[in-house]
Amino acid sequence: MIPLLETALAFAMIMLTASLFVSAVVQVIVNVGRYRSCVLTHMLRSLMHGFRAFHKDPDVVDLATGLPARGALARNEACEMRFVHEVLSDPVLHARSAKLAYGSDPERLAGLVEYIDVEDLISIATGASAPAEGDGRELLLPSRWVSCGQGGSSAPKRYATLEQFSMYVRRWFPTLEGTASQTFKLRVRRLTLLVSMMVVILFNFDGFQVLARLHQSGAARAQVAAHADAVTTTAARLGERPAGAPDELPDATLAELGIEMQKTATLLDEANLGVGWQESWIVQRFRAYRHDVLAPPPTSLELLQDTLFWLAGLAFSCGLLSLGAPFWVTTFARLIQMRNEVQHRKRQESASAVKVATAALPLHTRERAVAKLS
Repeated sequence: MIPLLETALAFAMIMLTASLFVSAVVQVIVNVGRYRSCVLTHMLRSLMHGFRAFHKDPDVVDLATGLPARGALARNEACEMRFVHEVLSDPVLHARSAKLAYGSDPERLAGLVEYIDVEDLISIATGASAPAEGDGRELLLPSRWVSCGQGGSSAPKRYATLEQFSMYVRRWFPTLEGTASQTFKLRVRRLTLLVSMMVVILFNFDGFQVLARLHQSGAARAQVAAHADAVTTTAARLGERPAGAPDELPDATLAELGIEMQKTATLLDEANLGVGWQESWIVQRFRAYRHDVLAPPPTSLELLQDTLFWLAGLAFSCGLLSLGAPFWVTTFARLIQMRNEVQHRKRQESASAVKVATAALPLHTRERAVAKLS
């Protein structure tokens, strides 16, 4: 059982290493592409559009049918995006350096914000609101936020008061925030699958071949196990937690992510498990088929079978990598715990066997045997 368990443990560590590389690439793309800020922008625009639809704004809802007005989303994009950009470019949400760099470009400033809470949003809306004409107690939202006229110059809309907006935000913000979080996670999962496919092809990561080499070679298993501490440290640096823990990407810099990507790629290369194109067995088979090497050439049918098996190995690796680093962190930890338990039981069984074997010996012989064991 120990060789099989050691094989499973080494394979889990290889998959964890590869998934950490995928995770680092995904984090770089998420940071560069500002996925969080894009999702936040969409969430805030949905919030304002929902507020206007809730109060049956004629620019949003057809009053005759009660249904969304034709072309409402496109027609109201300008004013709703003004609301988003003005909120997210508020100086309260930015460091002084960012404000100085992009102070004249609210859209770029908005792209720097990745989170806003309910009270911050209401506070910013309060600062932008103005008293209604003839009633100094009632505050109205800026007309440019709720009117689709050119430059937001339409007459103020009486429903768009700060009080009504605050009530709507407190009621629906948690729902929209949860929806935005799920949207972000779905995008990251899709991106993870895409990056997994690219990594598998780039490194020629044949999972079946890796499993076979680990099962056949105890030296390969030992070499992989020697990197266990480095892999777990890398997982901690990348913020990967066991499955079920909060799914958050760490705030790592691009330079830090680049270093971790280089480390994990080096480990995969040094493991000598057939990962990569240079030592690929499928390349050797094609070369043998073309008589480029001194080896018995395979037949066309054998080459086709080998190719299909190789493609299945790539698909197998891609599917496993798409499970994500948290899954492999959990699996690796459980396999280590299982191995420790098996080794502990074997030591207990060996000690029990020694006691039984020495029980029938004469006293002086038994004492010498116990002394040797101690």
